[in-house]
Amino acid sequence: MNQLKFVEIEEEDLTFVKEMYDYYTLNTTVVYSIDPVPMEDIRSFVPVKDPLYRSFMLLTPEGEKCGFCYFNKFKPRAAFSVSVEITIYLKPGFEGRGYGTEALLRLEDYVREGGFTNIVALISGDNMVSRHLFEKCGYTCSGNLKNVARKFDQYLDLMFYQKEV
Repeated sequence: MNQLKFVEIEEEDLTFVKEMYDYYTLNTTVVYSIDPVPMEDIRSFVPVKDPLYRSFMLLTPEGEKCGFCYFNKFKPRAAFSVSVEITIYLKPGFEGRGYGTEALLRLEDYVREGGFTNIVALISGDNMVSRHLFEKCGYTCSGNLKNVARKFDQYLDLMFYQKEV
């Protein structure tokens, strides 16, 4: 463990974030966007210099950008302030090295430090890699919304994974 370097995302890193998000948008069912999203949308869900919610560039031990991760509000209503939604994206080609597990477990530390007690991850039902990662790290599937999205001519489930920390 501790192979990855976590570096707080700065405004200038959002170009890399957008490029990765656009890749996943255009080539996978990992995200439910159909078309690339504008930079303003990226700014709306990837926190930069936020006092409560955090985002990180993931760098290999050699300093190469290999992904990003963040946690943000689960829901905007005040009663949900104990919960966050967590997201991890690895750059294609960096899978299978343990980076996803390391990123998830280290991000959980930041969530705990922020005083949050509940983590939620929303995962496409056909994303077996992410589902396995979260299950391996102690998350349970707490809900499955069947066929709630349609992309690439297929219906998709949206699964809710949850862990209390």
